[in-house]
Amino acid sequence: MGCKTLTAFAVLSATALAFAAPTTYEAEDLAGATVVEDADYSGGKYAKPADASGIIFTVKVEETAVYDITTKVLIKQFDWITSKIAVNGVDVGSMLTTPRNCDSSYVVSASAKMKAGENKITVGNQALGVDYITVERHPDPVFKISDSPVTPNASESARKVYSFLRENFGKKTVSGMMISDQNFNYDYGNMRLIPPGGCTPADSCKFSDTEVSWKGQTDIAEFYKRSGHYPAIGGFDMLFAAGGHHEEGWFRGYTENNLLMTEELWEMGGIPTYTWHWKVGEDTVFYTQGTPAGFNNPGCTEDVMGTSNTNTCFNYTKAFKGDKCQEIDETSQEYKDIVADVDIVSGYFKQLEEKGIAVLWRPLHEASGGWFWWGTASAECYVQLYRLVFNRMVKTNKLTNLIWVWNINTDPKFGYDYSALNAAWYPGDEYVDIVAVDIYDPLNDHNSAANYYNKIVSDVGTNKMIALSENGAIPDIDSIAEDKAYWSYWMTWSQTWSGNFLEKTPTDMWKKNLDDKRIIALDNMPGWDNVSADITPVRHVTANKLTVSQLGNNVAVTLAQSGRVDIAIFDMLGHQVASLAKGNLLAGTLQFSLDGIARGNYVVRAKIDGANYAKRIRVK
Repeated sequence: MGCKTLTAFAVLSATALAFAAPTTYEAEDLAGATVVEDADYSGGKYAKPADASGIIFTVKVEETAVYDITTKVLIKQFDWITSKIAVNGVDVGSMLTTPRNCDSSYVVSASAKMKAGENKITVGNQALGVDYITVERHPDPVFKISDSPVTPNASESARKVYSFLRENFGKKTVSGMMISDQNFNYDYGNMRLIPPGGCTPADSCKFSDTEVSWKGQTDIAEFYKRSGHYPAIGGFDMLFAAGGHHEEGWFRGYTENNLLMTEELWEMGGIPTYTWHWKVGEDTVFYTQGTPAGFNNPGCTEDVMGTSNTNTCFNYTKAFKGDKCQEIDETSQEYKDIVADVDIVSGYFKQLEEKGIAVLWRPLHEASGGWFWWGTASAECYVQLYRLVFNRMVKTNKLTNLIWVWNINTDPKFGYDYSALNAAWYPGDEYVDIVAVDIYDPLNDHNSAANYYNKIVSDVGTNKMIALSENGAIPDIDSIAEDKAYWSYWMTWSQTWSGNFLEKTPTDMWKKNLDDKRIIALDNMPGWDNVSADITPVRHVTANKLTVSQLGNNVAVTLAQSGRVDIAIFDMLGHQVASLAKGNLLAGTLQFSLDGIARGNYVVRAKIDGANYAKRIRVK
């Protein structure tokens, strides 16, 4: 059966008042609406937009805050184009570009800041019918951060870093800056890094002692030039620690200089963070190319490590058995290559551990993106790879000085805005201390990125601190505070190696934010001798009124007290797939069958008398 094309008509508008409870605005009620009501529209009433400008709802709200917007749309053709949800002319979410079924309706969600007074919400395009929107003030999350890091018997320094970040989470944001290009002097004849003060005339050193210091590195010096402060977090990369050429002079010097600068930063009271652009074995690249990406690329063949200077074919799934990587295959060359590299990096972190230094460690970053080799397989295989790295470093190599940062990412299969963040790749609470995301805001408008923040809360939960592990333009602290999207830290990506990301923020914005007491710069750090490793439990502001548990393909919701309840199931992209209960309910346990819901990861969201709860479940 072919898909029908929607008939064009004029853009519509309506005005209504949003209260604390969700408010629904029917497109059919709009003045001049052309409404279709027949079996092809699943029995519903859908307004038909004229063109890509969509349908406009005028909504009044009483306070400036972040609001959740939900819309139900109908797709009437296969070759529909991406349709945005916009608030006051700014895109806040998309309908996503995944293939949809003809004559099917979908519920799509977004979050956006709205100012007190009138706001314009635009939905749809010519390929969509619009049923309604709902508007509701986004609830303030209640975090339940663990008292200690996930690493068993974490070192004193790791507990200090964790304690410091946990104490400031929700109150202040720590500033950070990445270093890419480095200034260092190296004695290539004797294969040794020359530390500050170590140069002799015979060495013919290229850089002065000031230039090779952490503060003298180009990225850090440029940060100071713009802001008048040094960042509290310094970003480093294990980029050349393993892979082809890693034992050669300059590459080895780069890694050893990382360690030297890390020690210097720690002594100044700063926090080092490491990522790993991982080149496996003798490979010299980490990017994948082509569609499909990585080892799925038709140009990749068996036992080929790389097909070009910019493309790797490394297939990490061969380190496991089963189509979902259920079991490690220790006999495979891929497993041996992986653990050999992990052991190399572990050795460098062990040197820091022996000096009492802890680091924020972000391996296998930008998980579902697909542009790195570790993101080219399934979510299930990625999780097993992450756990392999964790277990090798923590349980086998006995590292205790790492704070584990997991980097959620958009999934190109679904889109590139916050709606496409894919939490199915989450390794699990027992493997992660901080959930982070990378955002390069194309508008450079210094917004809080609350929609990303709230998406993480919704899909991953409130058991972990949330950070901005890479950014271009910095989020303005006033926007962060107004939207209650308090990132634990942000880290601007490098200025060097043609990054130029410091330029995404004007000097007055740099000064304003780094001068603000709610932003922690290096000169605001207390010094590690003044930070306690004993972590004081956080007192939660809401009682546990509701619990959710899963037994097989059934969900049980237990209410500790009677109250007004709204319980629904959402997929990992924020689409509501089922409403379980709504209204005034008595205390007790409710059972719900998951039969009829497709296999995959979901979130049960429940509200009871203003308190909010979210739990991830998996339908098998």
